[in-house]
Amino acid sequence: MNSQSRQWQELDDEDLVEHALADNYGAFEEIVRRFQDRAYRLAWGLVKTDAEAQDVVQEAFLNIYRKLHTFSGDAQLGSWIYRVVVNAALMRLRKTRRRAEIGIDDAPTVTDEEGVFSERPTWQMQADKAAENQELGEQILIAVDELDPKYQAVFILREVEGLPLADIAAVLDLTEGAVKTRLHRARLHLQAALEPYLGRSESIS
Repeated sequence: MNSQSRQWQELDDEDLVEHALADNYGAFEEIVRRFQDRAYRLAWGLVKTDAEAQDVVQEAFLNIYRKLHTFSGDAQLGSWIYRVVVNAALMRLRKTRRRAEIGIDDAPTVTDEEGVFSERPTWQMQADKAAENQELGEQILIAVDELDPKYQAVFILREVEGLPLADIAAVLDLTEGAVKTRLHRARLHLQAALEPYLGRSESIS
């Protein structure tokens, strides 16, 4: 690793953006290095194949390079990048007719910080205990794959990437109430889909 590469790694995200906008391509390369793994995980969670996820990430970072000047700094750089990746993935899903209509839910908005949704769902605690069960692991992947993309995006950003609800709302251009509702519905789907396997894994253990 050369000294300039180390120099970029020592900068925070906002400084990297400033240098990238000043035509220091090494700074943009560091942005890509810093976020590409997380971008790929998010893309794969939505499009479900390695080839398509790679294409989504490539398209997303090309858009990020072209539109970096529009990054205002109001949100974290990571959240802004997530939004570009989600948009690229959903565009690909639209083209392949593998997604449902995306829109803000009509369900009531929950106004507290996390409300009842802050409790760790029973299926998740049981799944943790049975993580070594291969059949259960496969069923979890199948259940997540069956989620409507609008619920899937929220679930991945929250449960896999660990983003706060406010950041997810900014990424998906939703209200926090809509994010909570979608997350709740995703968890209900998973609980219903996994209940037979969780019960079986409990008896095995």
